[in-house]
Amino acid sequence: MYRADPIDLAPGSLLWRWAGDQRLGFTGLATGILQLMHPGLGAGVVEHSAFFTEPWERIQRSVPEIIGVIYDEEPEVTGHRVRDYHKRIKGIDAHGRRYSALAPETFWWAHATFQYSVEQLADRFDSHRLTPEEREQLYREGVEWYRRYGVSMRPVPADYAAFVERWNHYCTDVLEMTAAAERAIDMALHEKVEHMPGLPWWSLPIQREILTPLFRLTAIGGLPVSVRTKFGIPFSVADTVQLKALELWVRQNWRFVPRSVRWAPRAADGWKREVTARRIARAS
Repeated sequence: MYRADPIDLAPGSLLWRWAGDQRLGFTGLATGILQLMHPGLGAGVVEHSAFFTEPWERIQRSVPEIIGVIYDEEPEVTGHRVRDYHKRIKGIDAHGRRYSALAPETFWWAHATFQYSVEQLADRFDSHRLTPEEREQLYREGVEWYRRYGVSMRPVPADYAAFVERWNHYCTDVLEMTAAAERAIDMALHEKVEHMPGLPWWSLPIQREILTPLFRLTAIGGLPVSVRTKFGIPFSVADTVQLKALELWVRQNWRFVPRSVRWAPRAADGWKREVTARRIARAS
């Protein structure tokens, strides 16, 4: 169990630097599949959400709140609200096993995948290389992110090395090919993006022909090799080369993306609030 005092997640923190970065979209689809492979999470999605009928809408409803646990003005209020959304998500899965979204190990795994997603963004899509000390710092900041949900800290590994060990255990011994995960992988491998919420109608051909292969590369390629191997999920050498090329292109060109579109809305609001606070402090 992790024991530590709360820490401030401010613009100087590594988590603030990356968690609200729009490049999280490159790692987020794999995160979603890893969540759905957890028996309790997979069952909860099948029985308590509209994932099969409106997957993109579900993502757009949940991710901003999770990001808000870092960037909102009252992050613990947001965290407790996210926690409370999950109170009714419980039942018995297709194998007769009881599950609850608020079971400590289940809730921790959901968070662990987001922590993994942020670290993957830094490692694969950012030009900055994490030092061992920064990797430990990023993990500690991720623990603070988790603390703000107001749930049991019992499952939280004591340090980054323990986190990696627990992560590998889940990937090899806990995850299953649930019905929800099987559907998500089938979508990534065989279906084309038809209409993403918020994008104009005229972009439909772009979504189908450009976003579809990008989503496939990042969703399947972002899974740990151990997971792809365990479940026989296809990802060829050519796919690997294409993904590495995409990562290199993003690392080299992200600095040219206008700052106004680099951040998810909740993160952008956090940055604006902090800039305003600093201006007021300087003026007083």
